[in-house]
Amino acid sequence: MSRFRFGAGCALLLAFAALASAQPGKPPGVIQFKQFGATPDQFWQSSLTRWTGQLALDLETIKADVARANLAAVNRAAVNVQIENSILQNAELDQIIRRGQKDKAFAAFADVEKALTGLHLVLSQNPTARVAAAGALSRADTAYQQLAAALGTGDNDPARLKRRLIRLTEAIDDNAEELRSLLNDLTAHDRNLDRTLALYAREPRLMARRVRDDADADLIKRTYEAMVARWADATALLGRARQLPQAVLAQAQKVDGLHRRLGTVLNLPAYPNNGNPPPLLPPAGKHLAFAVGAGDGGAPRVTVFASEKGDVAYTFFAYDKNFDCGARVDMADLNGDGVPDLIVAPGPSRTVGGLPVRVYDGRDRNLLVEFVPFAAWKGGLHVAGLDLMRDGRSVIAVNAEGTQHIKVFDLAQGKEIDSFFAHDQKVPGGVRIAWGDVNGDGLPDLITANGPSNVTTTVKVFSGKNRDVLAEFPAVDAKYRGGAFVAAADLTGNGRANPVVGLDAGTVPLARVFDDKGKVLAEWLAFDERFRGGVRVAVSANNNVVAGPGPGAKNSPVRLFHTGRLKNPPIEIVPFVGFDGGVNVGGR
Repeated sequence: MSRFRFGAGCALLLAFAALASAQPGKPPGVIQFKQFGATPDQFWQSSLTRWTGQLALDLETIKADVARANLAAVNRAAVNVQIENSILQNAELDQIIRRGQKDKAFAAFADVEKALTGLHLVLSQNPTARVAAAGALSRADTAYQQLAAALGTGDNDPARLKRRLIRLTEAIDDNAEELRSLLNDLTAHDRNLDRTLALYAREPRLMARRVRDDADADLIKRTYEAMVARWADATALLGRARQLPQAVLAQAQKVDGLHRRLGTVLNLPAYPNNGNPPPLLPPAGKHLAFAVGAGDGGAPRVTVFASEKGDVAYTFFAYDKNFDCGARVDMADLNGDGVPDLIVAPGPSRTVGGLPVRVYDGRDRNLLVEFVPFAAWKGGLHVAGLDLMRDGRSVIAVNAEGTQHIKVFDLAQGKEIDSFFAHDQKVPGGVRIAWGDVNGDGLPDLITANGPSNVTTTVKVFSGKNRDVLAEFPAVDAKYRGGAFVAAADLTGNGRANPVVGLDAGTVPLARVFDDKGKVLAEWLAFDERFRGGVRVAVSANNNVVAGPGPGAKNSPVRLFHTGRLKNPPIEIVPFVGFDGGVNVGGR
């Protein structure tokens, strides 16, 4: 049998190169968005800088974690040298990407790989530092793998591909062992599952060793096929387990993503007979509860929470961290994979304009699509998204802040499908928007509430069938003109969405829930009655009202209210400690 050596330009790895950075396959029935609004080069840059930015954030967190660890001075210095080198190499790659220098990107990414390898090595020699930075290090490894996937095809350097394959198999090994630890710590011990995961983790260790030893292609393939069989057994057992903790589900999904990534690199199926994981294994992202974006004037930081207890699913900068636009957010399963995706729009900025609306995959946080809805608009935007509709439409509504203009886009078609004005164009203050089936006809209706203006603050419901006005009523009374924010969800269980309103700045922090005719079903003060910064509203995955303050509340806490039990104390979460500039909230 002939042998193909990596050092001699391994034909196997060169064949892998064309597929090395493709995205993992999507489950059957999931729609793919038609790219529009950005050139291929612009989307390439945005997709990559999304992950260089994430990696930068995670490396800075590692640096802070190590600074708090009890390390000897000489050990701390050694670790910090590697951290700073990793930060520097990642920053250089980021700049190369922003300049559009594709020819230099692969070599720069190789320097990032080398720096991260050095960081792993020095942390392995300092157990105290490694324990302190374990969480951020794991997130940095995920960002690295996603960056490798987003980088695109074309890297034909055998040495770099070999190094990348080794790091990927090592990441699978580490994360499979972490999954075993979480299962043993957080659930009743399942000997069969533990043994199956142990057998699975052994295979990537074997593959890493065989890649280092320049094993032939046949042996690499057989090793991966053994991994496939072991992981299929493990996912079947995980799928039969009941009430797995969120941390376990998240880790299982992480291992599955890495496993699929390896299959893509090797151009081999990730499951037996090119199948998919058992449907009983729920995606961890399905449990995403709500999203929070920093308020206007702040950095465009977004945090998505996995639960209403404050467990963070992920946090990142949706745009360049130096922009002062903040981030408006919403969540909806736009591609039909069962996981809510994150929609982000910019607020107004003093330094930059014309930023796009972006949609990030809730499953793996990759950028799915970006588009500029109002070509000449330099102000902020409001967005609202819908779960994938039965007819295959993937819909986002966008309003140019301060105007009455609303556009509706179908991501499946990659085009604008509607454009209209919610009120007379002369009415100042703009509108805020939400989707909800208010009349119960099975079609989502568009709900608006106008901002501060010289007319009554009104909630207006436009039919999803023909855009007729189904309902129109004051948010407070005919005298109130201070503006409001709006959300919607079926909070009463009757199959009809309830408009939820939070009053804007300048008055008491009142939140209200209405029926489809404008009758007030519940109302309460979301924050201290003396607070005058306004209330932004959303509805969580568990149908609780999420209230975020406008500017002026210390630490800008988010509160969650159950409309049937308003006498109970609200759940309070602080998404951005030390930030008093207010927050924007989004949910399903």
